[in-house]
Amino acid sequence: MWGLCFDPKAIQEGWFHTVIQYKVEDNGEVTVILPETLYKPDIKYIKELPTPQYIYGEQVSPCNHPDIAGIICGIFWHFKLNRYFYKIKVNGKEKSKRYYDDDLNPAI
Repeated sequence: MWGLCFDPKAIQEGWFHTVIQYKVEDNGEVTVILPETLYKPDIKYIKELPTPQYIYGEQVSPCNHPDIAGIICGIFWHFKLNRYFYKIKVNGKEKSKRYYDDDLNPAI
C-alpha cells in the first residue's frame, strides 16, 4: 500500500508529508517498506494513495535530458494537482526541480 504520512511524530524522522510504501501487520501496527526506516507511523495519520509510477531507488531520466540518469530520492503528493511529483539525485546531488510522471522516463 502507498500513502501520505501526516503523523506529527514523523517530523523528527523527516517523513512528515512524505509518500511511503507500507503494510499493516495483523496487530494493526504499520511497517514502512519504502523509504527504508525503522519509524512506525500511526495508521490514523496515513492517507492512502494509488501506487506511484516510479518508486524510491528507481533509475530515471528526465524526458528533456535523456543523457542524464538519476535516482528517485523523494516522492511527494501535490494536493492541488492531485498527482505525484518526484525529486531525483544525479551523481549523488539532489536536483531542485520537481518532476511529474510525464517528465520522466525509466533509465535504460
